[in-house]
Amino acid sequence: MRLIDADALKEKFQECINSITVSDPFITGVKNGYESAEYWINEVPTVEERKHGHWEGGGAYYCSNCNAYAATDVFGGGLDITEQHYCYNCGAIMDGKVGDDK
Repeated sequence: MRLIDADALKEKFQECINSITVSDPFITGVKNGYESAEYWINEVPTVEERKHGHWEGGGAYYCSNCNAYAATDVFGGGLDITEQHYCYNCGAIMDGKVGDDK
C-alpha cells in the first residue's frame, strides 16, 4: 500500500476539469470521468499514518504511545524487546523516530 495526498490529487483533477472547454461528446465524457474520480476520492476511507514509538521501562517494558506492556511468552516471561518491532496493541513502529508521541 502507498499513502498519497488525496487533497493534492483532487486539485490535479480539478485543474484537468477546469482546463476542458471543448463541448465535444468524447471530451465531455473525459471531463465526467475526472469529476467521478474526484467524487470517489472523497468516498474512500482514510488510513491513519502509522505512529512511531519505543519501549520504555526496565524489566516490564511498555509502549510509549499506548502504555501497553510488551508481549510475553506463554509462561509469562518477557520476550526480547529487540525482537518486538511493533506494539501489538496500537501498531506503533518501535523505532523511536520522529512522530514518537513523547
